[in-house]
Amino acid sequence: MVESNPKQYKSAREFFKDKDAFDGVESPQVIKDFDVLVCPFLMPLVYRENQDKVFVRMVYGLSKATWNYGWWNMFFDEFLVYGSYDGNILSFYGPTVKVGNPKFDDWFNGKVEPYPVNQDKKTILYLPTYDDLSTLSWVLPVLSKMAENFNVILKTHHGTNAAELKKVFSKVEILGGDVDILPLLASADVVVSDYSGAIFDAVLADKPLILADIPGAETFPSTTPSSLEHVVRNYALHTSDQTLLMDYVLQALGQDPYLEKRKAVAEEWFAVRDGSSGKRAADAILNAQRDQREEKHFVQKALLKSAEFNKDLYKKKAERFLGKYFSWLL
Repeated sequence: MVESNPKQYKSAREFFKDKDAFDGVESPQVIKDFDVLVCPFLMPLVYRENQDKVFVRMVYGLSKATWNYGWWNMFFDEFLVYGSYDGNILSFYGPTVKVGNPKFDDWFNGKVEPYPVNQDKKTILYLPTYDDLSTLSWVLPVLSKMAENFNVILKTHHGTNAAELKKVFSKVEILGGDVDILPLLASADVVVSDYSGAIFDAVLADKPLILADIPGAETFPSTTPSSLEHVVRNYALHTSDQTLLMDYVLQALGQDPYLEKRKAVAEEWFAVRDGSSGKRAADAILNAQRDQREEKHFVQKALLKSAEFNKDLYKKKAERFLGKYFSWLL
């Protein structure tokens, strides 16, 4: 199941076009044929119409704790988590299985081809988030100036319009959110990010890391001071100053003073780093069972009737996934 917006749906259809995959938007009834549904987050109407099935959540990031570990996790029977950090939190909602990040299996198995760059220059990879926690407005001008002497690559968040940025920052190679991050990490000599979940991709890849700050960000409604995108700042150079950002990037290209500290804490964040995460996840899915706790079913029934579950925006998003508004794409 993929996130339900038209741009991502079209990308997913293209990716799976020649693969052995069912399209749950084109033919919603195919969902009825499965016993276990694996989702990155809750899809209310999918859940409402398939409550007899086993719902497994495959965690896909460690940031934005307010949302990532929110009330809607109560509807899942089991969680496939990265490690002890997210596992301890999500165990409140149900059983967890530590599988690591399957996206990195090819990385640890030595199967990632680096993204093509000018080998005579070092490469800076910028991985920002979007909306109020994005630092694009002040970081990109700094990195654009550095593009004279470095390869500078921006991989945008899927909620950002990459085409518009290309018109302004022609010296920077700007890629869309659907580009595979692993080849980019393989080519990167340093990663710059802000409050994006991609921070932890850089940590898992053992890359030098610089974080761009927004003063007061820990008070924003989409996050919380204890969320990992703030905690990780204890393990990285970080600043909200443009001049200092450039200095930090140059410093990290020589030696990142926090690299070894991040390697140590990463053992808690990522339990598996041997290229076997996909198999571990598959085994867990095959053995997944319904959470039979009566008290949990009581809470689920109450939440099904709640305003949060039924609010219009969330409901319409789930309806789009089921194909209600996708006729123009089919």
